[in-house]
Amino acid sequence: MRCSLAIASLLILVSSLCTCISAESKNESIIIDTLNDWKRCSLEGGEWSICLQPTGYGLSWYCPLDESEHALDKLGNISWYGIQTDFHPCFKCPTEDSPLGSDCLSTMTTLVEQYNITPTTNEYEDIFEVGIEYCAEMCEAGLSGDVCSDENKCTGGSHFCDYSGDDELTGVCKMCPADVGECFNGGFSSSDRSLKECYKCRLACYDVTVSSLSVDGEELTSEPIRMATQESTLSASGPLVDCSDIILADVDICPDAEGSVCLVADYTIHSLLFFDISDKAEKSGCVAMIKFDGVSSYIGGSHHSYDHLTIPFVSVGTNDGNHLKDNKIGSTAHVGSEIWGSACYPSFEAIACNDKIPCQDADTYCDYTVAQNGVYVEGECVECPKGEGGEPDPLGCYFERREGSFIKTQEEVESCAKSCGAYLTYDECKFCPNDISAFEFGVENKADQCHFCPQNDVLHPDRFVPLFGKNITCWSMQAFFERLEVPKDSENCQLAQSFNYICGCQGPGYAGASTQAKKNALVWVPRVTAMLSVMGSLFVLIDVLRERSRRSKPFFQLMAQMSFFDIIGSVAYAFTSLPIPSNFYFPGAHGNKASCTSQGFFIQVGTVACFTNVSLAVYYFLMIKKGWSQTRLKKVILWLLICPVIVGMTFAFAGIPFMGNLVLWCNNSAPWWPDIPVAIAIFVATFIMGSVFWDVYKKDQASKRWRQRGDSGSGNSISTKVFWQSVWYLMSFYATWPPYLALQYFWASGKAYDTYYFILFAGALVPLQGGWNWFVYARNRQLKGLRTAMSSYISSRLVTGTSFRSVNRSSTNRSSNNQSDQP
Repeated sequence: MRCSLAIASLLILVSSLCTCISAESKNESIIIDTLNDWKRCSLEGGEWSICLQPTGYGLSWYCPLDESEHALDKLGNISWYGIQTDFHPCFKCPTEDSPLGSDCLSTMTTLVEQYNITPTTNEYEDIFEVGIEYCAEMCEAGLSGDVCSDENKCTGGSHFCDYSGDDELTGVCKMCPADVGECFNGGFSSSDRSLKECYKCRLACYDVTVSSLSVDGEELTSEPIRMATQESTLSASGPLVDCSDIILADVDICPDAEGSVCLVADYTIHSLLFFDISDKAEKSGCVAMIKFDGVSSYIGGSHHSYDHLTIPFVSVGTNDGNHLKDNKIGSTAHVGSEIWGSACYPSFEAIACNDKIPCQDADTYCDYTVAQNGVYVEGECVECPKGEGGEPDPLGCYFERREGSFIKTQEEVESCAKSCGAYLTYDECKFCPNDISAFEFGVENKADQCHFCPQNDVLHPDRFVPLFGKNITCWSMQAFFERLEVPKDSENCQLAQSFNYICGCQGPGYAGASTQAKKNALVWVPRVTAMLSVMGSLFVLIDVLRERSRRSKPFFQLMAQMSFFDIIGSVAYAFTSLPIPSNFYFPGAHGNKASCTSQGFFIQVGTVACFTNVSLAVYYFLMIKKGWSQTRLKKVILWLLICPVIVGMTFAFAGIPFMGNLVLWCNNSAPWWPDIPVAIAIFVATFIMGSVFWDVYKKDQASKRWRQRGDSGSGNSISTKVFWQSVWYLMSFYATWPPYLALQYFWASGKAYDTYYFILFAGALVPLQGGWNWFVYARNRQLKGLRTAMSSYISSRLVTGTSFRSVNRSSTNRSSNNQSDQP
C-alpha cells in the first residue's frame, strides 16, 4: 500500500514539477527550507525546485547534489521505486519502514548495491560519502556534538545520546561505534543510561526480496515471505498441488508433492508462519510454495520465523489463492523470488535490552524478539503480563490466556519468568513440576520435542489442568508445549502428559492408565485389598479383646494397637479415588479439598501401625536375645505402645497443609520429609531383627555342638519357635511398608508418572498389612491348636510303670502348658 502511494506521488511529482537545477548551474551550498509542509532543493541564488509533495502524503525527500554535481552522475537516471528520469533525482528520506533502509547509511548502501555501481578509483567512495552527507544534512538531525534528549533524539543508527549521568535531562550526540560491543567497554559510555542508548546503534537488517508468479502463463500478483533467508535467486516450475493439510491437519508430508509447486491455504496462522511449514514442504519434495490467507483478502507477505529457505516461497491474495485451488490444480506454475537489497532499522523508540542490559523498570521484562543465527539475543522492555482486569498475571509468561497474548520464544519466557516472578509450581510437593530453572529448553531434533497431546486431539480445550497453577486450560498447555522446545524425556514433560487425559487426549493417561479398564483397576484393586486388610485386622483385634488373658499380655497389646490403627488407615485407603477433587476427572473422583485432606490425614494416622511394628521388633529382641520375662516386659510395654502413637500422630497433624492428590488416593504430598519416619522405621526394624537373627544363629550353632555331645538342646525350642513367629510378622511388615516407601519415593523423584503396573502392584500391597497380619496370626493359632491336640493324644496313650494318676497329672500339666497363648 505504501509502495503504491509513493509511486503515485512520485509520478505526479515528475509529471507536474520542474526538473532539478541543470548541470550548468553552480552551487556552493545546499539550502534547507524550514517550512513544515515542503522540503526543497536549491542552488544558492538559483530557483527553488520542489522535491516534496505536501506532508499529508507522509513522504520526505532529499536532493543528493554536491558542489560540482559530478559525483552522483552515476545515479543520474535512478529514482526511487524504479521511476526513470533524465535529471538528478530526489530520493525518499529514510524511515523505519523504508525497504531501502531506515537511515542514510543503509539507504545509500542499498542503492549502490542495488544498481550495481562499479567502484573505480575513488568514485564509489565519493558517491557513498556524498550521498550520506547530503542525506543526513537534509533528512537527519542530531549528529556529533548536538544536544539531545528524550524529545530531541540523535540520528538513529549512526549516533546515540551520551548522558553524563542517569538522571540528566540532556546529553550530547556521539558517533556510534563500529561494533556495538564497544558500548560495553569501560569509559565509552558515560552512564548506564548512555549504555542503553549506545546499544540502540545496532541495526537490525533483513533481506528485501521481490517475487514473481505465473500459472499457465498468467501473471499473478504476489509477495515474498518476509523475515526468511534464502539464496540470492530462487526459481522453480512444476504442477500445482494442494498441500493445505500440512497446516490444517498438521500432517508432516504432503502426498504426491514430489517435484510440484505446493499451494497452502492458511486459516489459522495468519501473519506468522512457523518455519516447520516450509520444512514440511521441502521434505515433501515441493520445489516451490504458494501461500494464501483463507480468511482475509489482504495479500500481505507473511512473516516467517527464523529459517533458511531452499525453495521459493510467495504469498498471494485470497481471491487468487481460491482461484488457483479451484481451477488450477495440476497446471504448470512458475515461482521466483530474488533478493534485491536489505532493509535495516535501529531501535529508535524501543528500550533495548539483552543479557548485558536488563530492564530497569519494575514490572518489565525483555521480550527477545531480535534473532541472530536462529538465536534470540535482544529485544525491548515490555510490561509484565496482566489479566483482563489489569491485575498482574505472572503465569501469562508461560500460558496463552487469550488469542494473540502468548509469549513466543523460550528466551522471552525465561526473561518474563525471572523479572515478573512467575513460577510453574506450587509449594514443593511430590506431584508438582519443577520450576522454570529446571525446564530444559532446546532439542536437536524436532522429533524429540515434548507434546502435551501427542496426537493433537484436545477434546476439552476449556478444562482446567490442576498442575502448574490456577486457571491453566488444556489449550494453554497444548500451546505452551507446541511453542517451546521442551525435551520429551524430561520430568516436566512426563508429568504434564500424565494429566493430558483431562483434556481427552490419547496417550499414557493417568499414571499410565491408557484405557478405561486400566483406570478402573487403579480404583478397585487397592479398594479390594484395603477391605481385606480391614477384615483381617478386625479379626485379630476381636480375638485379642475377647479374652482377658490375652489383653494383659504385651504381645497381644501390641497386636491390638497395630490392628486398630491399620483399620483406620485401611478404611481411608478403601475410598481410593472418591475423596480426590473432581477437577482431576479421574474415575470415581467426586471430592474436594476438604475430603482429600481428610483421607490423607487418616492414611497418615494409619502409619502408627508401621511404627508399632518397630515396637514389636523391640519386643522380640528383648524376649529372644535378652531373655526378658513377661513380667519384666510389662514394665516397658507402655513405652512400646505410646511412642508409635506420638510419632504417627505428630506427622499426621503436621501433614494437614500438604495433603493432595497422589494418583491412587490423597496423602501427604510434600516431598521427602513425610517418608523419612517410615524409612527409619524400616531400617530400625530390620536392624533389630537382624540382631535377633544373628543371636538365634549363634545359639543354633551352639546347640548343634551340644547335641553332638548327647544333650537334646530342648531348652532353646521355645526361643526358636518365638523367633520364627517374629520372622513371619517381619515378612508381613516387609510386604506392606517398603512398597509404600517405594511408591512415595517414585512420586517425589518424578519416576512414576506412567509406570502403570508398578503403581498398580504397589497400590495393591500398601493397604494390605492387616491381611498379612491376620494370615500370620491365624497360622500361629492353627499351629498352636495342632500342637495341643497332638500333645493330648500322646498323653492319653502313655502307659509306664508310673501310676496312671501320676502320668495323667503329668500329661495334664504338659497339656496346660501347651495351651498357653502365644508369648
